[in-house]
Amino acid sequence: MTNARGEIIMFHKISLFILSIGILFAVNIQANESLLFPDTSLFETEELTPAMPMIVCDNPLFQFPRKVEGTIVTHTFNIKNDGDAVLTILNVKAGCGCSTTHYDNAILPGKTGVIVLKIDTDGYGGKTYTDIIHVISNDPNTPDLELKAVGPIDSLATVSPKGVSFKGKCSDTHETIVTITPNQDYEFEITGFDLGKLKGKIDCVLKNHSKYYQLVVRNQMKTPGKYWGKIVLNTNHQQKKHFDVWVSAMLKN
Repeated sequence: MTNARGEIIMFHKISLFILSIGILFAVNIQANESLLFPDTSLFETEELTPAMPMIVCDNPLFQFPRKVEGTIVTHTFNIKNDGDAVLTILNVKAGCGCSTTHYDNAILPGKTGVIVLKIDTDGYGGKTYTDIIHVISNDPNTPDLELKAVGPIDSLATVSPKGVSFKGKCSDTHETIVTITPNQDYEFEITGFDLGKLKGKIDCVLKNHSKYYQLVVRNQMKTPGKYWGKIVLNTNHQQKKHFDVWVSAMLKN
């Protein structure tokens, strides 16, 4: 009887030992599975987020000082990637046809790239140059970053009238005097002119009156018809090499 009880006790001990080993083994498997297969609900609750780029420009506004028309203005915008994925610059669109850009296509996390802006101010004399530059990237929060360039542009001279138009009978005398008054802040001389495709259709005489120039433009076509083109006035100024005076005519009998 004693031996039978002892065997029963021993059996229960062995069973408990085996059960304990099984529990430990199951806990260990569950722990390993949790490492291999993390709880994706953390991503759904945004406790963990996927890597993404972040575009930053500390100085998105470029204001340049007064320039004379014809000056080429360049500027470099520094673009930083404050995210934890590669920032890809997909495109850079300048709002004005007078601006061109060069830029870094890919910027690593924590690094800085550049966008170089080149501005041609020709034709902006007497105006304020303003351009909005759109930086298109793979930043999901700022897919279109806006940069801006602004600056006043001086005219090298005042041209009046800016264009010449002849209308009426071809037998009549058609003549217009164009006055070119230099800006007192800039020294230059008109060194000559080129008629281009207007040669043979008009005649021009350039007069220097010390403080201003006069260009006398006369029609030479004596038959009905029409023409148009430009007179190019050449200068010795470093930035503004020429002025254009447009001429058109519509003549009848």
